[in-house]
Amino acid sequence: MKQEIQVGGRKRTFLLITNGQAAVAQRIAAVLIVLHGSNQTGQSVRAFAGNSFDRLAAAGRVAVVYPDGLKKRWNHNKPGHGATDDVAFLAALADHFHASFGPVPVIVVGFSNGGQLAIRLVHEIPAKLHGAAIVGATLPRPGGLVLADKSLPLPVMLVHGTGDFVVPYGGEGWFASLLGGRRGPSAFDTAKYFAARNNITAEPTSVVLPHRRESGKTSVTLTRFEQGPRPPVWLYTVVGGGHVVPNRHRKAIFVAGRTTQDIGTAEALAEFFPVLRG
Repeated sequence: MKQEIQVGGRKRTFLLITNGQAAVAQRIAAVLIVLHGSNQTGQSVRAFAGNSFDRLAAAGRVAVVYPDGLKKRWNHNKPGHGATDDVAFLAALADHFHASFGPVPVIVVGFSNGGQLAIRLVHEIPAKLHGAAIVGATLPRPGGLVLADKSLPLPVMLVHGTGDFVVPYGGEGWFASLLGGRRGPSAFDTAKYFAARNNITAEPTSVVLPHRRESGKTSVTLTRFEQGPRPPVWLYTVVGGGHVVPNRHRKAIFVAGRTTQDIGTAEALAEFFPVLRG
C-alpha cells in the first residue's frame, strides 16, 4: 500500500509490499528498498522488473519497499542548500522500518539513477544498511560525485549488461572517450573499487552461469571478489544484456536492450544476501 513520511518538511511517498498475514505470524526479518531509475516511479520500476522483487515478500519474512523520487529522479550527486536530500529520505526510511520491525537488515537495490543513489548511500549512511546492489550504474567520472565517505565496508552486488547504451558497461562517458574524452570507471572497475574499499586484496574468480535457450544471444559471467570474513563484492556481467533489471517474468521494451533469462536479479539478491530467502 502507498504510504508517506515527512522528511525535511516534504511529504515523501513509498509503496510497501508484504505478505500481510504471513508477515504478522513470522515477523519481518529484512527490508529490501528498491530505487527506480530516471523518469520512473516506485510502481513503474516494480512493473519494469516483472514484479520479481515482490516474490521475495511472498514467504512473509521480507518487506519490499518502492520509494518515489521527487519529479521521478534521485539526487545522487548534488550537495548543499536547495538540493533534494534523498540521503536523508533513505536514512529516514531505514529508521522508520527499524522502528516498525526492530533492528532488521535493510538492503538497498538501485537501478540506473537509483543505482547511482545506492552508490552514494553506501558511502554516506552505511551504518543504516546491511548491504547494497547496483543495477545498470557505475561510479561517475572523477569529480562527478562528492561523497562524505564513512569508510564502513559493506557487501555490494552489481549487475550490468555489456549492451547497455544508457549507462555503458565501459563507464560513464565511454562513447566520448573514443574521441579522447575522459571516461569514468567501468562496471568491472566499479566492482574492483568496492572490493578495495572492503579491503579485499585477493584476485577475483569468475564463472559462466548455465545458459538457458530462452536467453538467446545473452550470457552471464559471475565475478566474485571474496577474502575471508570481509564483506564480498559480486559482479554479474550480462554479455549482450541491455539497460534492464534482469528477471524471468517480463522482458523490457525493445529499445532498452536484451533481457537475459540466465539470471534473475531478485534470485541473485537472495543468493548474495541469505537474509532475503523465504
